[in-house]
Amino acid sequence: MPLSSSKLNMQPLDTPPPPQPPSGETRRRVIVFADLAESVRLMQRHEADAIERWRRFAAQVRGQLLPANQGRMVRTAGDGLLMEFAQAPSAVAAALALHDAIAQTNHGHDAADAMLLRIGIHVADVVFDEFEVYGAGVNLAARLSAMAQPGQTIVSASARDTLTDGVHADVEDLGLRYVKHLDEPVRAFRVARPGALLQQGARLPLPPADDLQPAVAVVPFVTLPADPQHDALGHAMADEVIAALSRHAGLRVLSRMSTAVLRDQMPDLPRLHQMLGASFLLTGRCYVNGARVRLNVELCELPGGQVLWAGSANADVDALFAGQDELVPHVVANVGRQVLARALSRVRGLPMDTLPSYTLYLGATGLMNSLVPSDFERAKVALEHLVERHPRQASPYAMLARWHVFRDVQGWCTDRLAESKKAQEQAQRAIDLDPTNAVALGVEGVTRMNFSDDIEGARQCFLAALESDPQEAYTWATLSSVHSVCGEHEEACAAAARALALSPLDPNLFIFEAYAAMSALGVARHAQAIVHAQASLRHHALHAPTHRLLIGALWLSGRADDARGAAQRYLQWQPDARVGGLQRRFSGRQTVWGGAFAEALRAAGVPP
Repeated sequence: MPLSSSKLNMQPLDTPPPPQPPSGETRRRVIVFADLAESVRLMQRHEADAIERWRRFAAQVRGQLLPANQGRMVRTAGDGLLMEFAQAPSAVAAALALHDAIAQTNHGHDAADAMLLRIGIHVADVVFDEFEVYGAGVNLAARLSAMAQPGQTIVSASARDTLTDGVHADVEDLGLRYVKHLDEPVRAFRVARPGALLQQGARLPLPPADDLQPAVAVVPFVTLPADPQHDALGHAMADEVIAALSRHAGLRVLSRMSTAVLRDQMPDLPRLHQMLGASFLLTGRCYVNGARVRLNVELCELPGGQVLWAGSANADVDALFAGQDELVPHVVANVGRQVLARALSRVRGLPMDTLPSYTLYLGATGLMNSLVPSDFERAKVALEHLVERHPRQASPYAMLARWHVFRDVQGWCTDRLAESKKAQEQAQRAIDLDPTNAVALGVEGVTRMNFSDDIEGARQCFLAALESDPQEAYTWATLSSVHSVCGEHEEACAAAARALALSPLDPNLFIFEAYAAMSALGVARHAQAIVHAQASLRHHALHAPTHRLLIGALWLSGRADDARGAAQRYLQWQPDARVGGLQRRFSGRQTVWGGAFAEALRAAGVPP
């Protein structure tokens, strides 16, 4: 339809003209043309009513909808509206609002009298004068509206390129379409309100993520005061948090490219949960003052939006990006703790069948690491539920094998042979399902070392695990024990240090400190072993192997009284503890593990 046609024979509404660009200036703008579908038929049925309803609608567009979406009315042209915007997302939001608003005019009218719009959107360089915009782009927007079905919006490729599917709108590619007066076809896309095309089956939902790991979405932080340089800072700080969170065991972190668009236009939380598959959302604001920045952040659970943690921290910008500021570790530590705490509370308090798999997996890991007997037993129940749900997943079997190993090293099993058999069966099942699974290979190595005294077999399992995933901190820690019992002192200390470096915020940090104590003790660095053991117990006072390492390190360093005191504290907490098979378990070619360690425990007061 030519823009000069006026099938309703209306004059432009008498409203104050909006601000306009200087006359004759060329600008790149988003042109929106809205056409009233079947206006001739509507006029023939009820001319006065149709004109009055259209006038009210056009007044609402000019006075409310366009200001709300940063748009400007160029002119009304009979049964058409010509509008311009600076950004395509704002133009699409306005188009969706126009469809909703004109639908309101249909209340109380027959279906035959319903008013519907056909809207076209295109981005182009246009020329302004006092009353009009000119250019081929204006006509193309009108041609796109003619392609649309009543109630639809069609956009060009130039407009589509600045939209994010599922956030600004649902987008459906219509392919190449020929339009009147153009020799070459144009690429056309249908847009609708986010979620609408998904409900119609126009596109498939995102494939399910690995539901044994909760996903965290970090939205680049809003910076204040608004400034391009500050804007880059918000993205950079989010990158730092994402990089640190990605090293956190048990979490899956979405890339910033997946979330950057959300900073300026956040969909509702259920929709966000559906789009990203994320279970947790981290947002924040940066307040910049010279070289200092204050970050306020908020962690919420999706889809409900319950706030789990909100906090703030100050930082020096230069120190932040030199890795010398504690802001990022502070944020990451709190996110990890809150996600784990949420999973733990749900696993402790809700029926297993009602919980999502990632909650069961993360909660089971936390309950197992708590080493509180009641929690520890519930961890096994949760892992068994996971095995039933995911019989083809290696990770639940591997964690069950680790559960049996933990039970043994804590001194809780009454039939070590049976415990050994169960651990090895679960580890082998995990490897059968996934021969490259780093966790499964690592646990297989632990079972060989702890239950079969197969040191070299354990070494090969650990090396295979690290070939599959060089960042698996638990495997580096357990590999250090192989080096230690074999007298490979420097290798043991290096592997233990690698585990600590990979896991500064890991819930298993107490275990890695214990392995560091073991490697230091093996090379007779007693003072260092004591420091690592004490650090481990500060993180977790119920870890029996660390108590034994501390007792042994104190005795072998000549601090007999301190060793006896440590042994008494250990026995008060675990009165059934015995030196037992420690010498057999830690057999090897190195002096300490050949008998000196077990003798130190006996001398300090641990019953044989």
